[in-house]
Amino acid sequence: MYTLFIMKKQKDNKTTYKYIPELISSTDLQRKAGKIINMVKESGQAQYIVRNNKPEAVILPIKEYEKMKKIQEEWEIKDTLEAIADYKKAKKEGKLRVLKGSLYDLWKELHGIKNDNN
Repeated sequence: MYTLFIMKKQKDNKTTYKYIPELISSTDLQRKAGKIINMVKESGQAQYIVRNNKPEAVILPIKEYEKMKKIQEEWEIKDTLEAIADYKKAKKEGKLRVLKGSLYDLWKELHGIKNDNN
């Protein structure tokens, strides 16, 4: 397990450090799963699992995961409400079209293709 910091000099000669999250090998995860879970729980930091020096997965504290799921659900609700509003607006403006035939036929019509030989 590694904790890395990148040191960077700024124009004003101040040094800043950027935290790079813990990198845990997949082998260490297999051998020390309980210890790693406790570390995630106690630190509150995400832990990156690497295999062959490539990131493969992330272990998150449950609170962070629940926070991300809540944000995702809020975005999905927002997108759904926007789609409903767009539908109502298009219906009111008479812009809705009845699908006659297949989606492929509609695609051809929208792209000005009269037959498949073009």
